Parts: sequence; C-alpha cells; structure tokens
Amino acid sequence: MQILIIVVIAIHLLAGVYWAGSTFVLALAGGRGAESLFRSQMIAAVVAVIAGVILWTVLIGSARGPTETSLSVGAACAVAAAGFQGAWRKEPARAQRIAAILLAITVVSMAVARYLT
Repeated sequence: MQILIIVVIAIHLLAGVYWAGSTFVLALAGGRGAESLFRSQMIAAVVAVIAGVILWTVLIGSARGPTETSLSVGAACAVAAAGFQGAWRKEPARAQRIAAILLAITVVSMAVARYLT
C-alpha cells in the first residue's frame, strides 16, 4: 500500500507542477501560446485532480480539521483554475492570470496544510 501512495503522490506532484508551472509562464507571457498548451494543461489538471482525490480517499477519508480545510481550499482553487482555463479559452491572458492566482493559492495551501493544527 505504501508504494501505491508514493506513486500516486509522484503523479499528483508531477502533473501539478507541469500545470501550475505552464500556467505561471503563460500568465507572464500574456496568454501567448496558451492554445498550443491547452490540451496538455487540461490533461495535467485532470490527472492532478484524480490523483488528489485518490490521496484524499486513502490518506484522509472523513477526517476534518485545519489540515483538511487547507487542502479543501487548495482543491477548490485548483478545480476553479481549470474551469477558468476552459471557459475563458478565447481570452487566454485573463484565463491564465486568474488560473495562476488560483493555482498559487492551491500550492501554498497544500504546502502549509501539514503544519496547521
């Protein structure tokens, strides 16, 4: 079971890093190149979210507290970021900038979650 968790964490991190990193770069570039990366970004988003759901199910379950609240905020921001990227595809600069802010919140909330009590 532990090796499965390690593999799912690695998949979650790699997909998330690609998605957030490419979003940050596209936001700084004013959305130029967003169309060519749209498909790979959405694949990374789906993989990251599915891996996150698996990790939540296996590691957290029904637990509730500050850690889980922080992770929930991050997850909600990630889903919202994907929504903006998909819905505002015709306005890539705006979509990427909003998604970048939401994914920054996601990254911070997940990074600090384990330290909340």
